[in-house]
Amino acid sequence: MIEALRADAAKVLADGRAKLVLGYQARGEHRAPAFVSDPAKTTALIYDDACKQNLAAYLRKPEVRHRGPVAVVAPPAVMRSIVMLAAETQLADGQVVVLAVGGGEYHGAKTIAETAALLKEKFARLAPDPDLLKRIEELSGMTAEERAAFWTAEFAKCTRCYACRAACPGCYCNCCIVEKNVPQWISTAARAHGNYAWNMIRAFHLAGRCTQCGACEAACPQGIPLMLLNLMLAQEVEKEFEEKAGYDPAAKPLIGSWNPEDDEGFIR
Repeated sequence: MIEALRADAAKVLADGRAKLVLGYQARGEHRAPAFVSDPAKTTALIYDDACKQNLAAYLRKPEVRHRGPVAVVAPPAVMRSIVMLAAETQLADGQVVVLAVGGGEYHGAKTIAETAALLKEKFARLAPDPDLLKRIEELSGMTAEERAAFWTAEFAKCTRCYACRAACPGCYCNCCIVEKNVPQWISTAARAHGNYAWNMIRAFHLAGRCTQCGACEAACPQGIPLMLLNLMLAQEVEKEFEEKAGYDPAAKPLIGSWNPEDDEGFIR
């Protein structure tokens, strides 16, 4: 798999389909992003279960877009992020080549449309972590007051470093709500009220958009279980709207779209 991945990375650089490859490289026991523009240096690329960072988060950075087209080493969650960005008109075919990996296989160099087809064929039902599902079941058995107390305690750990935001490809606003100060919607201090507001608002902004990559939780220095919240919202979105993020580049984003047939039973 690795040799095929490296060969395709070198090929797309050599034939001009990409000017830059975003992949992973070893740094001791850790894995770090690799930015490769020389076909001869693609031998440094690796991929294994330790590759947690969602490289799609780099695709809207000006310094990366300037060097496009870009090829990205992408496991299923990252593939879904790329398709999600295309659905939100942040990426288009020709801007990105997807070096698709997943299920212990390398699936080749794909366009965005081909990536969506691959996801539907081989990765339509990605099973969440069983431990995560068990924790969601435990939370669902709590009262609303108990759940609020649980999240208040977790968010109290937040230092407002915004590593979660930096790691997430869905957080691409040029000016985040936490940076707006006229008026100031959310306190910037790492205190209870602002922490709760920040984490909840970010989670709701990702409802119907999160691809369950886990990069936000992996980046959090305080160990806040962000994927627990993200998965709970994703389950609600699938239940209520039959929507899953990152499978259709032509899909209308759940947030920001409206259907006159939507159930309005929640209105009192």
